[in-house]
Amino acid sequence: MSQTRTPLCHDRLRWIPVAVFIYLCAITISKITGLPEFLVGMTNDSAMRLVEVRDLLNGQPWFDLDQTRLGLEGGFEMHWSRLIDAPIAGLILLLDLFTSRARAEYLVIVAWPLIMLGLVMWLVGRIAATLHGPRAAPLAAALSGFMMLQEARFLPGAIDHHNVQIVLLLVTMLGVLGRHDSRALPAGAGAALAASLAIGVETLPLLAVCTFGMVGFWLARGTPERAATLRFAGGGIGGLAGLFPATAPASAYAGGFCDALSVDLALPAALGLGAMAACAYAVSGRALAVRAGILAALFAAVGAFALAVMPSCLHNPLESLDPYLVDRWLTFVTEARSLGDLIAGPAMPYLFGYYALGLAAMTIAAGFAWARKSGDWLLMTVLLAGALTITIYQLRGAPALLAISAPVLGVLVTRLHEDWRARRRPAAGIGAIACCVLAMPMTWGEFSNGASAVLSRVAGPAEAALAPRKDRRACFTPQSLSALAALPTGVVSAPSNFGAQILLHSDHRTLSGPYHRNQSGMRRQLEITMAATPEAAKALLVDTGIDYVVLCPDDPELATLHRHGFTGFGHLLETGERPDFLTRVPHGDANSGLMILAMRQADSGARAPDE
Repeated sequence: MSQTRTPLCHDRLRWIPVAVFIYLCAITISKITGLPEFLVGMTNDSAMRLVEVRDLLNGQPWFDLDQTRLGLEGGFEMHWSRLIDAPIAGLILLLDLFTSRARAEYLVIVAWPLIMLGLVMWLVGRIAATLHGPRAAPLAAALSGFMMLQEARFLPGAIDHHNVQIVLLLVTMLGVLGRHDSRALPAGAGAALAASLAIGVETLPLLAVCTFGMVGFWLARGTPERAATLRFAGGGIGGLAGLFPATAPASAYAGGFCDALSVDLALPAALGLGAMAACAYAVSGRALAVRAGILAALFAAVGAFALAVMPSCLHNPLESLDPYLVDRWLTFVTEARSLGDLIAGPAMPYLFGYYALGLAAMTIAAGFAWARKSGDWLLMTVLLAGALTITIYQLRGAPALLAISAPVLGVLVTRLHEDWRARRRPAAGIGAIACCVLAMPMTWGEFSNGASAVLSRVAGPAEAALAPRKDRRACFTPQSLSALAALPTGVVSAPSNFGAQILLHSDHRTLSGPYHRNQSGMRRQLEITMAATPEAAKALLVDTGIDYVVLCPDDPELATLHRHGFTGFGHLLETGERPDFLTRVPHGDANSGLMILAMRQADSGARAPDE
């Protein structure tokens, strides 16, 4: 009897992820707004991605990544990849055959992150099945869907590159862990690694762990791992060889940067993979000491070459940021904060759930590795340790930590479920349910909300006053943005968090956007914002050729600067004072706090309407 129950149970469970995905799509789509409100609610990176896609569809050359409407005159070259622009643009063109361009954009940016969510669920299920057997796939996949439900990278409108990078990281993990399940998996893992590097370097340390994991398997076993290692290296080298000339702009051939695919990144990566392939091909049958010695020598040569000739990939790209911007911008970017910053300053308590979950998943993986003497579980432990370390360094590592934790927690839930079915132990069933509930960020959020409500009663209104009273969307409304777009095309001075929306909804150029390559534009905007006197601000505005000043009372960026002692012209405008060289442009939307101020004609070449 017990021999038939398990397959039947597995047959029923396999439909759970499908039902969960449909449910998550339904409840997510039910909450979204229609056009044009939906575009107003897009995050900075997603709005900027749509700007890039529109530029491409409007005829900007494939290898031209310049954003001429952002920053000082002439703009700057973005570090984002056409590998994301291309499929989104292609889907828009496809749907454009059946509906309007605006509706096609809307449908694509709603569907894109949900497609990525479906891929994450499928990949997590496959990884869990590789680690524990096919019975782990349904529960792990379903659990991962709920874990990612409130993750911003998978909500409608999220068309930046982060969700794709998580998918590619999981593909790489699956190819390494399932390297003997199919010939295509290790080759696909290498190709996914190359594609991820072509898109961005945010997951580079975790991709390196996967690569060294493959190396570790080859070192430990030799000949049995030869074919898989060759396929992995071949997929990576082939991917880099194809994607570099297909996507890299002219500047990538000159190098000198590593925040995007350049010769500084592609060449050392290809040489390292080549060293793996050469060793796997030539010395797989030799003793461990010989294999390790030859591989170490080749890796040392590649490392010395990279250090001497192209060292840009050996440090964080943000380390070269202007100290002026570090103090007045980067320090206050939530996803760039370390665990120490979150502990020392006011933070959303639920963020600490990421660290607790990652630590728990790493401990569970280490326990499985020890109990099973499994190299696959050891690799999962190291990956979780790496992702947790990255998240401790900067909160931006949290989504990857969540994704890597999902198959581990899925296996644990499966084990508990199996124990409950086999022995009918209530503790196992309760443990499985508790694990599922505690793994979901929505649980931490609800607990955080409750704790915050209690603390607010204890602390009183003083602490509540720390939070800005309005967010960006309280200012940006379709009507207010239409009023801005209707003005004669000019140059806008606005907080960096407004930049992408201004580009998306108008033809204006704006100084600032939260992108580290736009250092000159961001610095000039902050200098205007914090000018000591209106006269000093006017001199900067005129020198920069500004036509319009846009801001919102209690804007989070300005409020944060003021709270930390950085004050000046921007704060003066927030309080309602208006120098005589600026005139208010009405937008007619009583629900929007957006302030549009135009330079008077005597001070600017723009044909600015008067009040």
